[in-house]
Amino acid sequence: AEKHFALVRDFTKYEVHGNLGQEPINAVLYKNIGDEYRPHCDGPCAGGRYPYGSRVATSIVYCKTSDGGSGQTSFTRSGIMVAPQPYDLLLFAYRYQNFTMDTGFTEHSGCPITAGKKWIATQWYREGVEDDLPWNIIEDVDEED
Repeated sequence: AEKHFALVRDFTKYEVHGNLGQEPINAVLYKNIGDEYRPHCDGPCAGGRYPYGSRVATSIVYCKTSDGGSGQTSFTRSGIMVAPQPYDLLLFAYRYQNFTMDTGFTEHSGCPITAGKKWIATQWYREGVEDDLPWNIIEDVDEED
C-alpha cells in the first residue's frame, strides 16, 4: 500500500502517507449479472474550500475484470468511460492545488457487469490524518457539525 501512497504523492503533490490514520483498502466484488455501483463522489464534489482531513484522491486496482468488456468505470458528469484490463490502476484526484474541491467531474459509477465477475480494490487518500487523528475521528467530527 505504501507504494500507492508514494505514487499519489508523486502525481498529485498531496501530503498523503500510508498507515497514518488512513482508511483501509476496500474490496468490492461484483459477482452477479447486473451488479453495479451507482453514481457517487468519493469526496466532497460540490466545489468550495477543502475540508481538512477529507478525502483528496482515489485509486482503484482492477484485480479481475468482467468478461465481455462490461463493468467499466464511468465518470458520469465528465463523459469519460474507463475500460480496464486486469491489474490496471486508475487514480483520480478531487482537491485542486488552490485547495478548492472538484465540482462533480469525478462523480463515477461502476457499470453493470453482463458476464463473469469483477473484483476491485479501492484506496481513498486523505491529507491531515495521523495515527492519533485517524480518518474515522475526523468523520465523526464532520458529522457533528
